[in-house]
Amino acid sequence: MNLKSVIIVLWITALAATSTAQGMRMMGNPAANPPMLLTRDDVRTDLQITDDQKSKLYDLGQSVMSRFTEAGRARYDDASARTKAFENIGKKITEEVNAILTPGQQTRLKEIAIQLGGFGAASLPDIQKELSITPEQKTKITDLTARQQQATASAYEKLRNGEIQFADVQETTKKNQKILNEEIGKILTQPQKDKLKALGGKTFVPAPDPSAGGTR
Repeated sequence: MNLKSVIIVLWITALAATSTAQGMRMMGNPAANPPMLLTRDDVRTDLQITDDQKSKLYDLGQSVMSRFTEAGRARYDDASARTKAFENIGKKITEEVNAILTPGQQTRLKEIAIQLGGFGAASLPDIQKELSITPEQKTKITDLTARQQQATASAYEKLRNGEIQFADVQETTKKNQKILNEEIGKILTQPQKDKLKALGGKTFVPAPDPSAGGTR
């Protein structure tokens, strides 16, 4: 299993297990899930990920399945308890990924995530604080995000039922995220857009071909 497969298993398993609104947002918005970008060759190149770091990420990935499997077999009083257990595992994994990256790499990864997240990054609480989003703007963004999450959740439910493939879910979330970005862009003021661009740091240049490199 290569690095891409390990990290995808790491994150997709977590999302499949929780199936929460937060999970739906993470699937479609890079800014909500920066570690997932480590599956991309162009991102790892920008961050200058070392062979040692790749090895540590791989080792981390090897332990992921057992963690979720163990949690999945445990007995819980209600569904929310199980969801919370999976979310805690996801948070722990994020901490472990960050422990592998240098502070500079963590910062740069967030910048790239913001750039790739586009205006959709403004749906995240920490970004909203940075942009001084008004209560009225927040309400509008929340409503838009809820509709996007509902559409993504519907696609994910079809995946669970075997009606569609994961590639179909990816295409749906990509389409929904594009629409969400466009609509949020209409809500933000120009100064807020300029601030969001600044938060993205230096320009990240994606690989010309999304499939370039074979392990992206």
